[in-house]
Amino acid sequence: MTTGRTIFAGGTAARRFTPSLTLFVALAVFALSLPFGTLLLNDPDPYWQIVAGRWILANHALPQREVFSYTMAGAPWIVHEWLAIVGIALVYDGLGWAGLVVAACLAIAVTVALLLRALLRYVEPGYAVAGALAAWGLMMPHSLARPHLFVMPIVVLWLTILVDARAAERAPSPWWALLMILWANLHGGFVLGDALIIAFAGEMALEQPHFAALRRQAFGWARFFAVSVVAGCLTPNGVAGFLLPFRLMGMHSVMANIIEWQSPDFQTAQPLEPWLLLVLLGALTFGVKLPVTRVVMLLVFVHEALVHRRFADMLGLAAPLLVAPALAAQFPSQMANAWGARLARWAQPASLGGTLVAALVALCLAAAPLAHGIDNASGPLAPRAALTWAQQHGVTGPVFNDLNFGGYLIYRGIAPFIDGRAELYGEAFNKLYDDDAKFPALLAQYHIAWTLLNPKDTRLAILENLPGWKRVYTDGIAVIDVRDPAP
Repeated sequence: MTTGRTIFAGGTAARRFTPSLTLFVALAVFALSLPFGTLLLNDPDPYWQIVAGRWILANHALPQREVFSYTMAGAPWIVHEWLAIVGIALVYDGLGWAGLVVAACLAIAVTVALLLRALLRYVEPGYAVAGALAAWGLMMPHSLARPHLFVMPIVVLWLTILVDARAAERAPSPWWALLMILWANLHGGFVLGDALIIAFAGEMALEQPHFAALRRQAFGWARFFAVSVVAGCLTPNGVAGFLLPFRLMGMHSVMANIIEWQSPDFQTAQPLEPWLLLVLLGALTFGVKLPVTRVVMLLVFVHEALVHRRFADMLGLAAPLLVAPALAAQFPSQMANAWGARLARWAQPASLGGTLVAALVALCLAAAPLAHGIDNASGPLAPRAALTWAQQHGVTGPVFNDLNFGGYLIYRGIAPFIDGRAELYGEAFNKLYDDDAKFPALLAQYHIAWTLLNPKDTRLAILENLPGWKRVYTDGIAVIDVRDPAP
């Protein structure tokens, strides 16, 4: 693949405390992300992940069978994100919800910094900063304190390895494929890494005109792919963990009901829209050209982002790296500009002293939320007041709960009917749960003693007309109905 000029490929800073553009941007992203702490916790999964992480630490093993819900008690459960879950539990037990926010913001900042550092290898600093910040903008809506966020630095590293290998007309070193071990133990999306290998290897095969070089590189890419697949199986779950993401992707009806797997709603503000418009504006203004293989890759990422809103962050991270080598020589130089020249001086890698100063600044920024703490025990996903009322009034027995309340129920030590672990409950059970017509039968089948539902749940109207049920509690977050007489 034809590449542009390499701007900054390495080296060390001359002065002890040389400022670094990468560290400055990382600190800015970290500082600007911290005020959104409560939004980073706006997800039901961290509640059950804390409990599951504690269980793993206490038992020094992964649960092979379900231990938290009563509807799936004893069913096989593949804990495919076990390492991230353990990390979440450790951070929470040590630093509380504020600790999870700081860890999430740190993951975001490191991701942007790694992307910026990679882009500086190909394009001038102004363009590199623009690409990194644009990626940050697309990341923010899906930036939640969950396992996927903590693998984003690995995603950037993986993309950088593949892009650099293609730019140098070689296959990646198989040693880099061992990074897949960490990725596979942190998050189930690691199979994307294998798909990217196939895409870049295919590009090599299409663009390599010499058979001898094609054969040599094909062997290298095949070896890298084989090592990556084997590394992806090096988890406590083995091959079952490798196959699980494919089973999840096959649960079409389940995924269709999860907001992050739905298409973005452009009737509301979406960062994806201005991102696409700016990219289109830049392409038309500069008249840029890309190899057809990179155009195809970009279109695939755009398609996925338009179909599933959770892929917007992947588009933001992948797009700059995919286009940078080809577009470097096509962009007008900024070096004649005073700001461009200054950015070029700052873009050198940071010295050890500069890195330590940046770490101290980050620690000072994190001190405030860590000192004051963050309350995440109540809110739209945590019906604390409703559960407190239920406990005070002796409401016990099997509960039929809103899906988004399941994680908090586990956090409070109450076995839920269902929670967000789609891989555990399966497509058939989720379909049954979503079918209002089957709701009365489920109440009888599972001997439900009380329900904990969202005030907007359509099943509340069904309960009003069911004999033997009585509404006993209502607030803006949850509604409780119990069998009459109450248990």
